[in-house]
Amino acid sequence: MAQKTTLHILEPADRDRAVLARLGFDAGFHCEIYEDLGELLDAVPRNGVVLIRDDGPRSAIPELVSQLARQGQWCPFVGYNDKPQVDHVVQAIKGGALSFISTPRTCEDLAAAMPRVVAEAEHRRDLLERAVRACHSLARLTERERQVLEGLVSGESSKAIARFLEISPRTVEIHRSKLLGKLGARNVADAVRVKIEASAYGALAA
Repeated sequence: MAQKTTLHILEPADRDRAVLARLGFDAGFHCEIYEDLGELLDAVPRNGVVLIRDDGPRSAIPELVSQLARQGQWCPFVGYNDKPQVDHVVQAIKGGALSFISTPRTCEDLAAAMPRVVAEAEHRRDLLERAVRACHSLARLTERERQVLEGLVSGESSKAIARFLEISPRTVEIHRSKLLGKLGARNVADAVRVKIEASAYGALAA
């Protein structure tokens, strides 16, 4: 038997939360419900898709993305509200939402909206999780360590990096050793891979 997709419903209003959960169950999904962002972040979903209400200025999407990035995690999410406006939709998608829908009123509405989103989430999950972990690792570097890493990514030697940064080659080696440790990299090639994965985050999330 195929495993049901889980919908993680983040809806502040009790009645609307209950209605969405019922529609989700009727549409064949397993549903978990959350009253606020803190409740969701207490146990970041490792599967399924998050449905999150986005009412413009009160949107929880920016905070969701920020908190997930801070934790080095990613989860697919879809914004919704009763009357989606173009600016809300654009901002949500730019913020990392896979899609944006009108608040579902029937199980057919939900069933029609979700298959493409679920498929896209599964396609992106591995790449984005790696990219977010890479961003989280890079955020631990000092400014000087980032500068040394940029030089390594560009294929520069320690001596060339030292000349550019006006420090000694020995100091470059010290920074290199520290940044490799922070990135969990065994060698420069691993560090370059982490940098590339982090750089890919924007394109993958868009």
